[in-house]
Formats: sequence, C-alpha cells, structure tokens
Amino acid sequence: MEENKEEYWNDKYWKENIKSNQMDFIKDNWMEKYKNEICKSEYKKAIDLGCGIGQDTRWLTDNGFDVISCDISEIALNKLKELIPNSKTMKIDVKEKLPFEDNSIDLINANLSIHYFNMEKTIEIFDEIYRILKPNGLFIGRMNSDKNKEYIKETTKEIEKDFYYDYGRYFRLFNKEQFDILTRKWNVIVLNENVTIRLNRQKALWEFILKK
Repeated sequence: MEENKEEYWNDKYWKENIKSNQMDFIKDNWMEKYKNEICKSEYKKAIDLGCGIGQDTRWLTDNGFDVISCDISEIALNKLKELIPNSKTMKIDVKEKLPFEDNSIDLINANLSIHYFNMEKTIEIFDEIYRILKPNGLFIGRMNSDKNKEYIKETTKEIEKDFYYDYGRYFRLFNKEQFDILTRKWNVIVLNENVTIRLNRQKALWEFILKK
C-alpha cells in the first residue's frame, strides 16, 4: 500500500522541522471558533489522533478534556512531552485497528493527520473512528482541500483521483463530494473550507465536526 511510513515522519518530517524550528502552526488555535460545539458535552475523554507536537492536545487539555495524544512518530511524541510534561502519549499507526474499545471515547481530534491515504483506507479510518466513539460522540479535525493547487507539480504522480505522490511523500486533496462519501453515516455539525498558515505557507483545508 502507498503510504508515508514511520521513517518519513521521524527522519524527514518531524526531525527536520523541529531542528529548523519551523513550528509556526503551534499557535494555530483553529478549534477556538468552534468552542461552543466542541465543549458542550459534560464527558471529556478525548484522543488527539496524529497529535504531532501537541498544539491541539494543549487546547483540549486547557478546555477540560482528558487527552491521550497519539502519533506514529516517537520524535513528535517526545517533543510533545517536553512541551506538555503532564501529557499522556501513545504510539499509534492510524491505518491500523485503534486499540480502544467500542463506544468508549467522547471526542476524537484528527488535525491534518488523515489525508495521506487512498480513498479505501480513508473510509476504513473514518469507520474505525466511528466504532470507538460513544453515541453522540464528536469527531473533529481538518483535512487538505483540493483548492491546494500549488501542491500539484510537474513531478507529481496521481495514483488515484486526488491522491498523489511527490517529493518523497503521499498526500490526498479532498472535495465536497468525497466528504459526502466519508460522512455517509455521520451527523455533520460543521463542514467549512478555510485557509491557515503552516510551515510558512498558505494551506487550504476543510474543517469538520461530526457527531456519531
């Protein structure tokens, strides 16, 4: 299967960005504008899936959630523990079965962490997240938009529609029709296209809040 393997995230992505101090995104508190929707539940057991170095872990913790921060990269998890010493971390590969019981989690956040797979695997990830969420639990996050046209270079190889390989990494760009497929059994609370700055460049993305 085409994927960015653990070595990519450790040796290419996080090691290089932490070393060069390219961490402008750590101040991107994107969830703040959705605080009323995210924090209305009295139950606060949460997973930060693909947590990176913990920008969202900190926000969730500051807003009363009991967070398990999960990532495939040990380098990212170690940096997160340095930045948030009391955090709880777990090394997880998001494309595998998640090590949590059915209907056991109140909220799952996946911020720019699950747009690296073909459509079949992406659907499987959405279904696995659905499995472990409690009834009325929330799945929140952000994913690449197909408005990121600058991602497509002369050297970019399209593996399947909107799924690409270039510069040593795989990535997917999403449109509204694909979200309709992914959210077929979810209650869509929020689905907005927006723009942020990440690693000193503009990034078009989808922001979503889904209810089981």
